[in-house]
Amino acid sequence: MMTLRYIFPAAAIVASVLAPVRADQVSEKIDELVEANYKAKKIEPNAPVSDEVFVRRAYLDIIGRIPSMEEARAFLESGEAGKRTKLIDTLLGSEGYVSHWYNWWADILRVQTGMRDEAGTAYAEWVKDSLRKNVPYDQFVKTLVTAEGFVWDNGAVGYYLRDAGMPLDNMSNTAQIFLGTRLVCAQCHNHPFDRWTQKDYYQMAAYTYNVSTELNPMDFVRGLDEKALASKTKRSGERQRQAMRRIIDGMLEPLKNGVGENEGTKLNLPGDYKYDDAKPGEMVEARTIFGEKVSSRREARKHYADWMASTENPRFTLVMANRLWKRVMGMGLIEPVDDFKDGTEASNPVLMKYLTSQLVNMRYDTKKFLRAIYNTKTYQRETTRGDVPEDQPYYFPGPVLRRMTAEQIWDSVCTIVIPDPDGRKRGNGYKAKLEVMRSEADQLKAATKDDIITVAKKYADMDAEAELKAMVAREKLNKAREAGDAKVTGEAQKELNALNAQRDGFETAARAELIKLAGEKSRSIFTTAVKKPGMSGEGAKGMMEVTPNDPGQWAGFGDEFFRASELPSPAPGGHFLREFGQSNREVIENASGEATVSQALNLMNGPVFNVVMGEKSQLMQRFSGASNDEGRMNAIFMTLYGRKPNETEKAIVAEAVAEKGKDGWKNVIWALLNSREFVFIQ
Repeated sequence: MMTLRYIFPAAAIVASVLAPVRADQVSEKIDELVEANYKAKKIEPNAPVSDEVFVRRAYLDIIGRIPSMEEARAFLESGEAGKRTKLIDTLLGSEGYVSHWYNWWADILRVQTGMRDEAGTAYAEWVKDSLRKNVPYDQFVKTLVTAEGFVWDNGAVGYYLRDAGMPLDNMSNTAQIFLGTRLVCAQCHNHPFDRWTQKDYYQMAAYTYNVSTELNPMDFVRGLDEKALASKTKRSGERQRQAMRRIIDGMLEPLKNGVGENEGTKLNLPGDYKYDDAKPGEMVEARTIFGEKVSSRREARKHYADWMASTENPRFTLVMANRLWKRVMGMGLIEPVDDFKDGTEASNPVLMKYLTSQLVNMRYDTKKFLRAIYNTKTYQRETTRGDVPEDQPYYFPGPVLRRMTAEQIWDSVCTIVIPDPDGRKRGNGYKAKLEVMRSEADQLKAATKDDIITVAKKYADMDAEAELKAMVAREKLNKAREAGDAKVTGEAQKELNALNAQRDGFETAARAELIKLAGEKSRSIFTTAVKKPGMSGEGAKGMMEVTPNDPGQWAGFGDEFFRASELPSPAPGGHFLREFGQSNREVIENASGEATVSQALNLMNGPVFNVVMGEKSQLMQRFSGASNDEGRMNAIFMTLYGRKPNETEKAIVAEAVAEKGKDGWKNVIWALLNSREFVFIQ
């Protein structure tokens, strides 16, 4: 752990925010502050990178894939002044930027597109749309923290639905992501290594503890409440009353799909609370843990979000500035990026303070902030290739050498295989499903209380009758099993299965009848998601529909080669992405960059290599279009490495081809694809 103080008083940050300066001036100032550390720490900076290294690095860092042969060649052959800055601007403004940075946010926010009722897909698309619109970071966070409403109206509600039923965990994740503070230990006891107490934890959690991840359908139907329901069912038997309540609950299911607040929910300290500052079971008032102590009984989440994303909150901006620096340079000025403690220090405190002030100056425009870093001499130096321990200060003689993420490797393979990988999108089937849900919800809200009770009673009576028959069938089944009568056992099981299936359909049938009764055409909410080979369950939902009338340029490539951001998040177990360390989206930033035997086997002998070598792949199209061996060598190296081969490499390739002929070319491609130069960001 680095050991100097990182905290600057809020006033110090605000005071340092001056009038806006040009982006190139920010880049120059960053270099100045980095280079001051070179002198102070006697560090020799790495050499500037060549255009060949830069173009590949820029594509990978900004849009998450290698450049195509044409893209690399266009940059390398350009004699235009300032072409690096122009390329950075072009990439930051591209759809590829959305794809790549979505993967980063999906890992941080633990986005899972398989969440029920398209909530996960709506959430994922909301994140992408925010990136596409370049929503300021502070507004992005405020929208997440205050999210409410239906899934189809506000994809940001996925932030709470992701932790449905776990409000304390959600608060812990919020503090870790946006405030760089790990509070989870304080849920059970005072933090052993930090100043946070158990009471601090519960006071923070009180802001969002009453957030409900399932709306109450009765709130949307005038006059329908428990009292009204009881008055209509008081003469019914208990079985019929329970059946009716279940039918109504299922019939109004579409009205549950969202996030709201339950004003009656209060948070109390645990019964085994053992500290002197409060009593066990005492109700907790919302209160922030540092900075200005904000507490509020009304509009608590709004006050909470405003406090969190305020320029007066030193942690908020500092954490993001450090995260973005690490994303670009491979290591944070403060490590770890999400476990700040009193005494934690940046490796370059003056630079950290400057970056924090500039993110505020730029009004949390993350693209503008990234542009300033990408245009520095520091970023455009050669990588540091030796070990860089996270528990030691790093003074940034250049970026840290990194292996591509799983998504970068996959997206680079897509670039080798298909044309225009950034343009190939999954279909919008999820939007159609959300519209069905919206339409049904609107129709259900238009239904009257009496209509709902009439339809519910009809199906509740049918359900109660079916349950009696099911009881008989169960008894018959049990006796047949005891007697060892296989024939009767089979008949009874079949009868019971049919009755259970019938009961399962009553809620949907009741909903359809209610909608029809309300004067609307009946439609079922349960639209079956298109599933692909090897997919099953929740992971198959959401983003698996292929764009209708797929344009001719992608014809024949099937439905596998889409960028990682267009596939289910996370990919199913066994997929290339998971093999190469994609996060399972269960823990914040849970991806792995460790090499494994299965990864090597996948690239060496897996089906991906066969597709790369297929005649339709972009690599083989360029290879086949070359008129001689030198052109073929250039096509291979430009496609995989973004550069031409040097003289030594030419000699090695020529020798392999002379010895093995066609197989020699295949061996060369195999070797380059499996090399460190391919999978590392140089």
